[in-house]
Formats: sequence, C-alpha cells, structure tokens
Amino acid sequence: MDYRATETNGQATLFFAGELEMAVGERVGELLQQYGGRNQSVTVDFQGVSFVDSSGIGSLYFTTKELLASGKQVEIVNVREEILDILSVLGFTKALGITVGKVGETGFDAKQRDCI
Repeated sequence: MDYRATETNGQATLFFAGELEMAVGERVGELLQQYGGRNQSVTVDFQGVSFVDSSGIGSLYFTTKELLASGKQVEIVNVREEILDILSVLGFTKALGITVGKVGETGFDAKQRDCI
C-alpha cells in the first residue's frame, strides 16, 4: 500500500492507494495515530484503495476510535462503493459516528508517495 500525507493548520489528510489488508493494517493505524496525534482533524482519502479485509478495517477502526475519544475529528472520504458496502455491513460508520463519503475527485498523486 502506498500513501501520501499533507498537513496544514491542524488538518492532516492521508491519501492511501492499494490494498488495506492484514499485512499493512497495523502500519495504516500507526500512520493515522501519528498524524492524528499532532493535528486536530484527519481526513483519510480512500480513492486509491481497491480492497479491504477485516484485519485492515479493524486497525482503522480502533485507531479512529482512540482519536475520537481524545477529541480529534476523523473523516473518511472517496470510498469506493464496494468498500463502502463492507464498512456499512460491519457497522463501521454507525459505531464510530463518523462521516464516510463515496468516491469523488482524485486525491492520490502517485508521483508523491511512500510505501507501507
């Protein structure tokens, strides 16, 4: 999985591309915690995410829950329909009370990336 991050005025945006599965789920959680820890709000852009499994979602869920408990704002945007369906079935957004938006405009720039 590749990622890119931006930070401006207490707002971080993490752009992910690839598969969010067991092998990278923990690293995604660490990145979310790192950027969320030093910013008031975090937007996670999923436009480039093509697959998720329960391990990857679990890591994202628990890290998001910790950030929300510490008063941070978290939003997940540009989620593909098939991934949004999985998140809905698992009760992800309802349990956390966060906004999850469908795919919109491009957010991930493959030229600027780091690998997990």
